[in-house]
Amino acid sequence: MLSTQLGNEKPEYGVHIKKGDDESMKKLSLKEVVEELKMMTPETHLFYNKETGEFDHYNEFFSENTNIEKFKDKVWVATPTASEINEYEIMADFANQISDPHLQHRLLVALSGKGAFRRFRDICLNTGLNEEWNKFKQKEYIAIAKEWCNNTGLAYEI
Repeated sequence: MLSTQLGNEKPEYGVHIKKGDDESMKKLSLKEVVEELKMMTPETHLFYNKETGEFDHYNEFFSENTNIEKFKDKVWVATPTASEINEYEIMADFANQISDPHLQHRLLVALSGKGAFRRFRDICLNTGLNEEWNKFKQKEYIAIAKEWCNNTGLAYEI
């Protein structure tokens, strides 16, 4: 799939840029990074252009619409994939920090099997946990975005 098209190399987001390599590099908005990461799907590979500050993606199902070759250029940095972000794990972490044992159990059971995301969201909506869930999820995505920026040497602002 994508790794084959990029020359058998898995896109890595751990490419380091030495501090001072580009003093004029624009700082990334963590809010923008988070919004881009939240739109990821398992078929999508998101890249950030260090020169232009733009995000672009490659979707395995719609590959004819994107020139994959451009992402081989060193100016493009791959972001974490949807599987690396693992929203399921984020939901489980949220459920495990709920102090009410009955509600915690309901959330954890909701994560089993097909339709887990919908069931989890429904329980959060119906029990008044939706705002708390959204804050927790946002905090986790910000941590992922910060880690990615730090690992790639990209400056960011909150």
